[in-house]
Amino acid sequence: MNKKILLVTVLLGVILLAQYTPPTTNPGPATDRIVGKSVPIAQAASAVKAGDIDVYIFGMRASLAVPLKGDPTVKLYTVAAGFNDMVLNPAPANPPCANPFSSRAIRFAMQFIVDRDYVANEIYKGFAVPMYIWLSPYDPTYSVVADLISQLGIRYDLDYARSIVDREMPKLGASKGADGKWYCQGKPVTIIGLIRIEDERKDIGDAFASALEQLGFTVDRRYVTFDVAIQTVYGTDPAQFQWHFYTEGWGKGGLDRWDTSSVSQYCASWFGYMPGWGTTGWYNYANATIDQLTDRLYKGNFKSFQEYINLYRNATLMCVQESIRVFVNTNLNAYVASPKLQGVTVDLGAGLRASVYNARNWYVPGRDVVNVGHLWVWTASSAWNPVPQGGFTDVYSVDWYRMMYDPAMWNHPFTGEPMPFRAAYTVETKGPDGQFDVPADAYRWDAKQKAWVSAGGAKAKSKVVINYAKYVGAKWHHDQPIKLADVLYIYAFLWDIANDPQKVARESGVASYVNATMSLIKGIRVLNDTAMEVYVDYWHFDPNYIAAQAVITPDMPWEVYYAVDQLVYARQTYAASRSAATKYNVPWLSLILKDHAKAASDILQDALNKGYYPESWFKIGDKVLLTKDEALARYKASTEWYSKYNHMIISQGPFYLYAIDTAKQYIELRAYRDPTYPYKPGAFYFGVATPLTIKTVNVPTVTPGQSASASVSLEVPQGAGRIYYKWGIIDATTGRFIYTSAEASTMTAPIAITVPADVTSKLTANRPYKFWVLAYAENVPIVTEATQVFVPKAAAPSPTPTTTTPPTTPSPTPTATTPTTVPSPTAITTTTVAPATGTTEALAASVVGILAVLGALAFALRRRGGGGQETKTR
Repeated sequence: MNKKILLVTVLLGVILLAQYTPPTTNPGPATDRIVGKSVPIAQAASAVKAGDIDVYIFGMRASLAVPLKGDPTVKLYTVAAGFNDMVLNPAPANPPCANPFSSRAIRFAMQFIVDRDYVANEIYKGFAVPMYIWLSPYDPTYSVVADLISQLGIRYDLDYARSIVDREMPKLGASKGADGKWYCQGKPVTIIGLIRIEDERKDIGDAFASALEQLGFTVDRRYVTFDVAIQTVYGTDPAQFQWHFYTEGWGKGGLDRWDTSSVSQYCASWFGYMPGWGTTGWYNYANATIDQLTDRLYKGNFKSFQEYINLYRNATLMCVQESIRVFVNTNLNAYVASPKLQGVTVDLGAGLRASVYNARNWYVPGRDVVNVGHLWVWTASSAWNPVPQGGFTDVYSVDWYRMMYDPAMWNHPFTGEPMPFRAAYTVETKGPDGQFDVPADAYRWDAKQKAWVSAGGAKAKSKVVINYAKYVGAKWHHDQPIKLADVLYIYAFLWDIANDPQKVARESGVASYVNATMSLIKGIRVLNDTAMEVYVDYWHFDPNYIAAQAVITPDMPWEVYYAVDQLVYARQTYAASRSAATKYNVPWLSLILKDHAKAASDILQDALNKGYYPESWFKIGDKVLLTKDEALARYKASTEWYSKYNHMIISQGPFYLYAIDTAKQYIELRAYRDPTYPYKPGAFYFGVATPLTIKTVNVPTVTPGQSASASVSLEVPQGAGRIYYKWGIIDATTGRFIYTSAEASTMTAPIAITVPADVTSKLTANRPYKFWVLAYAENVPIVTEATQVFVPKAAAPSPTPTTTTPPTTPSPTPTATTPTTVPSPTAITTTTVAPATGTTEALAASVVGILAVLGALAFALRRRGGGGQETKTR
């Protein structure tokens, strides 16, 4: 059945009631300037206290954050905004024993040599929690696999790890010497560990290395900084064995309600984040089954919520079995700020960094500037270019750039739900089984013909009408009008780099990543000057996911993309990605570097001198979206921009890049206050959210074979919405689940749970068990868990059985370990979804959202489309 659906964003009404008084009603941000500089972590708090900076957007060391608790001269914001893991090099060696991590069994053994509780409690002083996969209880999708993680049996057990290593190393041809060390053809088996020194990862890396030494390996500890680590790990062929393990760190880009991208990012080869990084000619790790499962998740190849759950759980199990990454801890990052700083939204996934919400609303009363500290403003591994998986792959570039552009969609900071930001949309779907016939007047870009061709005859499960009216009619930072032509050019650019054989060969990792999304888009029909209809062969149990797969954010003008295309693919004097830069020995393109920006400007100056007009890129059927005069005006404006600012970062958000000095670690952003800019201070202000917590779990007497009751008391913040929960029983001796319930929901607390008789019949009297409960609120879907030990008691003998009362029929036993329906209904019949326009509109939208739809969802990781579970190395 064809459904037309409005997707109303869930905005937390109670949270949005947090007061925000804009310092100005002018278009643009709350403050006139953002001035950023590099500040060492150890000096962050003193810099805030001294007034040198107003906020520090890099998570502080736990040892430095602890003394600041309760200090009235600063304000701490604590968010699970990053995590650490050990990435292992699985490349096969010759002889095989030279690289123990080529063995899947030995990689899995590494899960047991990490004392995660020690890391969380001692190294991080309580500012971290143990982590076993890429999700933690602070990630909404964790509820899907929480019981699965418990059943994996991963624990700190060095003896168990040793038993695996002792069994597997001889199979690789190694032998253990009298000194207890492993030898491979007479040489010590040496593991090269790259250990970052800037933060707690040094301690984690040392602990990991010490455990490896206890297993009999020789460890070459190489203490490195960001630049060296990134270039060595991600910029060299794993088969060169310049590293065997690396202390990876990640900064989150936001929450993701229903993850499909993180499981792909950390497990699948096609995503480009597994050793080899998708670079042609290098060793590339791949597991065909994981690739297939994650491809189905990412592309929406499932027919129900339950099938999504099953795919996700299966992919998770296989990924842990492969153990390319050993996840260690989620950081409860502490961000320090001045109490005077106003307009703070605490994104539950990103914290104060990587946010499109914060900088636009930050201000200090009585001042026209907000001074921002970061660990670095720029590093040699910070490349600013718009090619997906090419540029903006580290926190230092991402954090600043997100202050400068408005995405079309972004994820809600508390729910992880994608919502409209600067584009409105309507979704129609015939999925999962039906399909639209793509009409003849819809078009797609043909990389061979270098032209838009009719997409008529193609099939697509859904279509999305996207209205870019809040872009079109406004201006780019270089004062040129934004046009739908900019949007269509980027679609064509992405299709081109994913399908042109020469471009694919040049940047294979980029092509693989981009094609995963662009292959789903079957055609685009231009409706008018601001709107288009995108046919996407994608279905999701919540249509906001569908919108997110179809939308593209015009983050830079088309002519900048053209210059990048010429430098990277036509002239091949630069590379879009780090791996290609290493492979071809050319610079990694970064448009903030003066010589790189000049090269881009020279491309445009040459086009201007020759009167070059790429008409085929703008001619769609009988529509020409950009004239030659407009193209020449763009070239001129962009070259003048370079002449004025010495960079080529041109965008359309609340701030523009006024200056950046990479040597002095200085950046200055200035307010963009053109009257055509659609937002004013107060737009997209959300404040701070509070998840629910479990206070107590009460399990009265349990008798095997008889139904029992349990109650769970909660602390529920106002506006939390419906409460979702599931429960289970764990054998306290083995740590394994005996039973896991289906997910249920309630609007009230405490939660009353009935344990059916056929569940208690699985228990043995006088043996300890744990009653496990997981709960979360739909409006802040951060998971909370608790357990309570109980010991079943044998039933007292019944001296006189009676048969006068019919036996009680036991409650049906749930068989699914996960919910079979989407926890929150989302379908509403109406016309459109529009972005917020200010504080008043946002508050009104929140009321509509709470009354109309209590949805919970997320969307696939796409830097141009939204927030999601995007993560960047740091």
